[in-house]
Amino acid sequence: MKGTFLITFMIFASCVCVLAAVLWDYVFRSGHRKALILGTLVLTLLSAVGFSSYEEAFPGMVLSGWDGLYDGKGMAALIWLLAFFLALPCLIVVALATAVHRFWHRKEKPAPQGMTRRTFVKGMAALIPAAAFATSGAGNVLGESDLDTTHHVLTYKNLPDYLDGYKIGQLSDLHMGLFFSPERLQESIDAVAEKGVNRLEITGDLIDEIVLLPQARDILNANAHRFPDGIDFCYGNHEYYRNFPAITAMLEDTPVRILRNTSFEASPGYGRGLKGRNGSDSRPFYIAGTDYSFAKGDEAFAAQREDYVRQTLDGVPDDAFIVMLAHHSAFIDEAFEHNIPLTLSGHTHGAQFAPIGPLVTAVGFKYLRGMFRKGESRGYVNRGTGHWLPFRVLCSREASVFELRKQA
Repeated sequence: MKGTFLITFMIFASCVCVLAAVLWDYVFRSGHRKALILGTLVLTLLSAVGFSSYEEAFPGMVLSGWDGLYDGKGMAALIWLLAFFLALPCLIVVALATAVHRFWHRKEKPAPQGMTRRTFVKGMAALIPAAAFATSGAGNVLGESDLDTTHHVLTYKNLPDYLDGYKIGQLSDLHMGLFFSPERLQESIDAVAEKGVNRLEITGDLIDEIVLLPQARDILNANAHRFPDGIDFCYGNHEYYRNFPAITAMLEDTPVRILRNTSFEASPGYGRGLKGRNGSDSRPFYIAGTDYSFAKGDEAFAAQREDYVRQTLDGVPDDAFIVMLAHHSAFIDEAFEHNIPLTLSGHTHGAQFAPIGPLVTAVGFKYLRGMFRKGESRGYVNRGTGHWLPFRVLCSREASVFELRKQA
């Protein structure tokens, strides 16, 4: 979170926290509304300080040095703020129900002692903050720590024989920064390397905090030898948001191959150019990668995606087996139209909060997470190996492994 966005977010978060406190007091009738609001506001402002792990003033905020898997102050602040965001919808419903009930029964005498609607509602009001903080704490801590390494066996009738058993690893949306440390990058690389993958694909949004570029470079250089056929990379939107030239320069200082609306011949056929691979099939193997499209409007977005894919496939033989990298999962549509056997993407983070998945799909992310297929073409959407905010429920971080198999 940077600049005006950070400031706007903190103002909005403060309003949410205070509103939630007011609603809770209205339902619970604590008798300490001023103290409750003041305390909530003070702690919310302290949470803003928790996000102040930045060493330069606006507008050049960058992450200051910290040691560990994530920034502890930032995590505590996030748990506090997110708990109020989770509690607010429930408190609005309970407060409205309470208001209707009080208006309807305003002339009735007080109920006798014992369990009444009022005590039941107060009990519900008391549970909401506890449930919200528990969900926020578990969702953030487990979301930050849990990494699922998924293994997908993909069979193809037209797979060149020298690619039978070939393994491809994918990392996506790492967002190195406040909640994704260099240690997490190493952990993610280990997760796919230990599966014996032949090559690694990184499908964008590698880093958010530019101060971590040296660590990212060192880790990529130190681990490149673990992937016999190399590491390939396509740009995501955050490379452009953060510092495109600096990130590009860092990658160019490593063995990572950058693919920006281009492709390269990984093998001309017979397994040549691939470590430990040989066969009798003369068809070539290509890795392709698109740039990120910022086109506005559905028609312009679709047109630019098609243009990017055409550029990417320019010069690729019709009989080539192609693996395409595209940060935005919408490119799967174009990949299917061009009969590309395998497209790897990310961007969506799988929605992170699984219950809202159908809503996210409805508002425009046709391909949200997992595997999609049309004929002999597959498109895969990684749930995100990292995140810029770690809150996840039923949608853990993911490192993906794809094993290609020739259909008998």
